[in-house]
Amino acid sequence: MSDESWDEQFKRFLRKTGEDFRRTGEDVKAEAQRLVEAAMDPEKQQKVRDRLNELGDWARKTAQDVAGAVGDAAGKAESAFHRATDKVTGGKGEMQPVAASSIPPPKRVPAAKKAAKKTAPKAKAAKPAKKAAKPAKKGAAKRKR
Repeated sequence: MSDESWDEQFKRFLRKTGEDFRRTGEDVKAEAQRLVEAAMDPEKQQKVRDRLNELGDWARKTAQDVAGAVGDAAGKAESAFHRATDKVTGGKGEMQPVAASSIPPPKRVPAAKKAAKKTAPKAKAAKPAKKAAKPAKKGAAKRKR
């Protein structure tokens, strides 16, 4: 008799689970349909494009601000370095500080010349003899996460 009740309970569980799966499938299908319709709406697409443009403008402005801040910091570091070298040399004039404005900007090398430099074979210098290799540690090749 307990076997029959167990079988009935199991069948009820399977029926209930099947119904839950069907309802969930219908919910997922309805949500997917809603998302597809929203994605196909030209007005919403335009809103997304506008927002992406705003984000791009913000990123560009922020990058320019950061570049300016880095330039200011580099100028301050350079002047601090020159003041320190003046103190070390005792102001004897052995090392003359160079104004940042008198340094010409770096020249840009065209991409074709860069590619030519990379592909040109380089003469290798003689390497010193290597020491005997140490035995590898067990598990050293495994990457830690």
